[in-house]
Amino acid sequence: MTTMSRIPNNGRARTVCSLLFTAALAVELSGCATSADPGAMTLAPQSMDQPFPQRLQHAMCVRKVSGGEDTNPLWVSKVDDKGFSIALTSSLESAGLEAPAPGCAFPVDANLLGLSQPAMGFDMTVTSHVNYKVYDSSGQPVLLATIDAPYTANFSDSLIAVDRLKKANEGAIRTSIQKFFDKLRGVDVK
Repeated sequence: MTTMSRIPNNGRARTVCSLLFTAALAVELSGCATSADPGAMTLAPQSMDQPFPQRLQHAMCVRKVSGGEDTNPLWVSKVDDKGFSIALTSSLESAGLEAPAPGCAFPVDANLLGLSQPAMGFDMTVTSHVNYKVYDSSGQPVLLATIDAPYTANFSDSLIAVDRLKKANEGAIRTSIQKFFDKLRGVDVK
């Protein structure tokens, strides 16, 4: 007689449910954390319904990105400086703001102050906190802005929690860059 046949029907159902829950939990927790992908943080080319100031077009460059963290594969996904810098530079380029080397008249510094990340959840919302600084060629500030940008990755985006968190990180940085661009559109450049 097998073990399962000795368990009453009610107990068998509970055992099967417990085994299924344990298996689902193991799948959920089995992923390794990876760094945010610069391509997923980059803004797609945008419509120019509201253009950028003429003086910023083909005149900007990323000078410095700081505050990012390397990802520990055994912990949670993070955004590193290099990945953020690539995403910001690519976004400037696709928006027609990136200056040809060495003609940068408006350098950009970005400091990732932090990522507010959930410990766990089905839908994961990450909020990025980034301080952007844009200077003119004389070193005077053109734009100083701290931007908080939330993004939610849903359970339907990925069944694996570490992947959902990575997607939420990427979306939070992409949203931050979008909000930065919205502020740039309103800058009065003299």
